[in-house]
Parts: sequence; C-alpha cells; structure tokens
Amino acid sequence: MRNIIALLHPIEKKETIRIDFQSELLETDIYEKLKLPEYGIFQFIENDFLYNMEQAELDAEQIKYYELKREKRTWFGLSKKTVTDLLIKPKNGFYYPYQYGHYFYLFTKHKVNPAEFEKWVNKMFPSRFADFDEGFIMGTDKNFKLINKDDYILITHHDFQRQFGITANEVITDKLLEILKKEEVQKEFRIERK
Repeated sequence: MRNIIALLHPIEKKETIRIDFQSELLETDIYEKLKLPEYGIFQFIENDFLYNMEQAELDAEQIKYYELKREKRTWFGLSKKTVTDLLIKPKNGFYYPYQYGHYFYLFTKHKVNPAEFEKWVNKMFPSRFADFDEGFIMGTDKNFKLINKDDYILITHHDFQRQFGITANEVITDKLLEILKKEEVQKEFRIERK
C-alpha cells in the first residue's frame, strides 16, 4: 500500500484541503482516476528532468509533444543558455517516467496552443522550481489564472510523486474531492491560506 497525500487548492477560497489515504494504485493510475470525463492530460516536463526518456525515445514510442524553448541562467548566473522543455500531448496510458522533480500536469478539455501555454506558464510560474514548489504546497495567489476556467493543474512534490497538489476552481475541486473520498481516507483537514 502506498501512502498518498493530495492537496486541493480551490482558486476562489483561501483554503487548502488535505487528504491522506492509502492505495495499491500506482500514482499515475490515481491521476487517471482524477481525470474528469472529456479531459485530456498534457504533461509539462522541464529540461532538467528530460534525461529519463530522451526525445528520440519519445519519437520511437510515437509520443507527440511540443518543444518549448527558453533561456536559462547557468549556475552562477554569469551567462545564459537556451534549453528545451516539452509539453507532451495526451496519450492514454502514457506518463513520462518519473524519478524526481516537479512534474506538471494540465487537465483540460480544450485544444492547447503551445505558444499560449508557454506564455501562460512563464507568467504564472516565472521561477519554475520555487513557483512549482509553492503551487504544490500552498496553491496559488489571488492573481493566478488558469488558461481556461475549467482547466486544472496537478503538480507533484519534488521528491515524491505520491504527494501532489491540484489547483482548480471550486466546482472542480469538489468533484475531485468526491473521487478521492472513495479511497481509504486516513485523514482530511482544511488549512487556511494567506
């Protein structure tokens, strides 16, 4: 049995709902259960975590993706380099192999324009590591906007894929809460966000 921690962050409220439960399901199977009808899951994988499955391997498996280029400062900030992140298109049953790092999943029933997604992710998460970490733990601030109002995002803990945070509107978080409550819930509590 795996110990799972799910944090739900309704955008309209200043609270986070934490659900602790046990499951024999793989983490990615839980993500599939949390996929509402008519939704697809886009996976945003940062350049730092692309070593688990290289682009040539994705191509061989016929996994479709968009390349998103960005400039990144080197370790000491003395220079910049261009790196490639991937936005992997939905494909039933495929999840990019996890080792460690924040993995970012966009659940949507809309067509995703890669340029709009890139602009959105840069605006909402300008400091990738810190912002993804905060998004997982505490949700987002009052200025946060999803690409579409009925989208939702799931961000994993940096070290444990079985710990994740979901940010969505309250209607969506209520639906996801009902799905999670079907598991063997150990604890449920609410935390006020600032």
